[in-house]
Amino acid sequence: MATSLTYFNFDGSRGQECRLALAAAGIPFEDIRLDRPEWMALKPTTPYGALPILTEDGRTLAQSNAILAYVGRKHGLHPADPWAAAEHEAVMQSCEDLRYKVALPAGLSDEDKRTTREAFASGWLATWAATISGRVAGPFLEGAAMSVADIKLAVVLKAVLAGTYDHIPGSTLDAWPKLRALVAAVEANPGIAAFVVQKR
Repeated sequence: MATSLTYFNFDGSRGQECRLALAAAGIPFEDIRLDRPEWMALKPTTPYGALPILTEDGRTLAQSNAILAYVGRKHGLHPADPWAAAEHEAVMQSCEDLRYKVALPAGLSDEDKRTTREAFASGWLATWAATISGRVAGPFLEGAAMSVADIKLAVVLKAVLAGTYDHIPGSTLDAWPKLRALVAAVEANPGIAAFVVQKR
């Protein structure tokens, strides 16, 4: 079975969570990483004008949450119960809400960006973190079993913990130690750990 995952040439965001899901599932795949000129040439041919894209035996699937749900269902990394699966998908969508909201101030002046991001960190982000932490049984959402939702959460949380976003320090999440523990547990998965080492 020929499988490939196409995304931009960096280790983060929506592409990385799909790469890590494939690695956790033990699926050999071609890791296609595009620079900007390559992406601009490919973009008109993509289903929704966006990456990542999963290709499997000539079929193409776009949108990160759809890719994660597909990989998870096929390889035991997504709940079998429909309600539990929907709850996990809601968590994944909330991660996209975070990405959307944290990017909103990008075009503002430095001072306006600082004010907006600080308000976001103490308001929406804190509420989101408390909600997600309350859903984590430990170390993962459902206890000992890792899911694709955990993988997506780990990628999103790691970006915040690393201080990726101006004016949102990693210490913003210190009040919720379960979130940092979830990131560590995902990174300790043998398939994920091996993939990360291979790509260094």
